[in-house]
Amino acid sequence: MAVALAVLPLLLGIWLLVFGRTWNEARRQRDASVRLALASDLGLSPREVASLTTKGLFKLREQAAFDDLTGVMRRAAGIAATEREIARARRQKSPLTVAFLDVDGLKAVNDSRGHAAGDEQLRGLASGLRSGLRGQDLVVRYGGDEFVCVLPDTTAEGAQAKLHQIRGELEKVGIRFSVGLVQLERNDDVVSLLGRADTNLYDAKAKRPRIATAPKDQRKTALA
Repeated sequence: MAVALAVLPLLLGIWLLVFGRTWNEARRQRDASVRLALASDLGLSPREVASLTTKGLFKLREQAAFDDLTGVMRRAAGIAATEREIARARRQKSPLTVAFLDVDGLKAVNDSRGHAAGDEQLRGLASGLRSGLRGQDLVVRYGGDEFVCVLPDTTAEGAQAKLHQIRGELEKVGIRFSVGLVQLERNDDVVSLLGRADTNLYDAKAKRPRIATAPKDQRKTALA
């Protein structure tokens, strides 16, 4: 008994040493996996990230995910986030609406008042969308003057009403935009969903200023 008690601290010490080494190795491997995943997201090779810390890579990815001018998500990050929302909507059997929109008359503003004024229009639109939508809604700068809004747990009719409200507020400060709305359908993936919204946007611009609403069974709406 005395021998067992004498050996117990030694066994405990050995166990703690082995556990510590195992824990550190698992943490190192997990950190390496995270770093490789971040490198893949950023399009960097393992050699290029060798000198960067994991914290630095997270910061770099965050900076790369957001548009410098407007502060909303860039296209690649926004598409990835939209895919996640599509998967979540299907799991929960909840509605999901996507809005494709662009600034009206941006080229004329750039030509007559300069690109700084055009940039203000883009910043104003992004700001109006972020403040008018909910925290869980996504706002993405898709490219140039085009933006995408993703509204989880929202029907096309509900999204239409909300964007009409936002457009009314922005018109007070001289910013106008056109919108195409679609609600997620059974056979949609991210490409078809965004494609239908983009088509509705151009339909809406062609029919401006009249509001055109598709039949409810098609679950899509276009705003002039």
